[in-house]
Amino acid sequence: MFNAARYLETGSEQNPVASTSNPATIFREGKEAMQSGKLSLAEEDFRRVIALDPKSSAAYVNLGVVYMREKRWDDALVELNKAESLSPDEPGVRLNIGLAYYRKNEFAAATEPFSQALQRAPESLQARYLLGLCYFFTNKYEEAANTLAPLWPKESANLNYLYVLSIAASKSSNSALQKQAFDQMLAIGQNTPEFHLYEGKAWLAEDDTNKALEEFLAAAKSRPDLPLVHYFLGRTYLEQRAYPKAEAELQKDITIEPDFAYSYEDLGILYARLDQPDKAERYYRQAIEHNNTLVNSYFGLAKLYREAARYQEALEMLDHAEALAPNSASVHYTRGQVLERLGQSAKAHQEFDTAANLLKSFNDRLQQDSSGDQSADAQDAAQQ
Repeated sequence: MFNAARYLETGSEQNPVASTSNPATIFREGKEAMQSGKLSLAEEDFRRVIALDPKSSAAYVNLGVVYMREKRWDDALVELNKAESLSPDEPGVRLNIGLAYYRKNEFAAATEPFSQALQRAPESLQARYLLGLCYFFTNKYEEAANTLAPLWPKESANLNYLYVLSIAASKSSNSALQKQAFDQMLAIGQNTPEFHLYEGKAWLAEDDTNKALEEFLAAAKSRPDLPLVHYFLGRTYLEQRAYPKAEAELQKDITIEPDFAYSYEDLGILYARLDQPDKAERYYRQAIEHNNTLVNSYFGLAKLYREAARYQEALEMLDHAEALAPNSASVHYTRGQVLERLGQSAKAHQEFDTAANLLKSFNDRLQQDSSGDQSADAQDAAQQ
């Protein structure tokens, strides 16, 4: 069964020393090294192949794969784009380009390469699943439902697939598909740890932290190492202001999933609330190291620096936050405060005016839509 969040690009292995000047031999040795986890040797071999044969798209692809395995996403994209220029009709190259953006959490950027990969290889389960998730993460729920629904024959025993599909169907007013997906979840997953986790997320999305907590605790009791269960326990305790319990659960999640950025971010929030700015700063920084698109971490750092009169650093963090959330009234208002402290009154008042206009627009939309609907945390839901 395909697991989108854990999907890894394919490669092969290498010998310790590439002993000839034959590109085919060196390429084979590079693949053998990659399969053996000797990524530095593999990189060296693929670069030797490229030096001998600059038109070897396969060497660029495999060099890109090496960088992906080292989580060097930008370096990988450089090599994969070179491969695509040499082999523009190869769907696997577009799939890996999409995957590099996906792993950077740049889901909007990943959408086009996944879409093109699917067009070129309509039978590709990976391309369709990942494209559907990218639509899902960018709130394009109808596109997500339409893309994921054809996977039903192969994925209807996958709780994560069913959960994402049910949310996408619900958000796009496809009640029949939503019911089909949810009924299947009940049929195959009721009382499993995974199902308790999804139930907890649903209650948390409805702001019922007590019922959410019951489900998350049931999931953790059955399977303590379940991905995200300790994160959601920590997040629920954080909302209940049960800070010692929140801290313990978030630290447990970091032990299980050290690359999951949101646990670091929530610890930053927790320590900021406890007026422990040094710890808050450290965890916000760690969150950004793992995911540089976390607007709340940039904004959290900005507020810490504002309170510490580190105004230039605060402004730098607000620039990052504004780039990620240009329509945030809070970001613009805080930016106005910092600019005012820096003596830039004219720019500060522009930010205050922008914040006021954004807040008015937000309130107008609330009056037009009083449903109070809140989507489940889609990104975290599909990280398993």
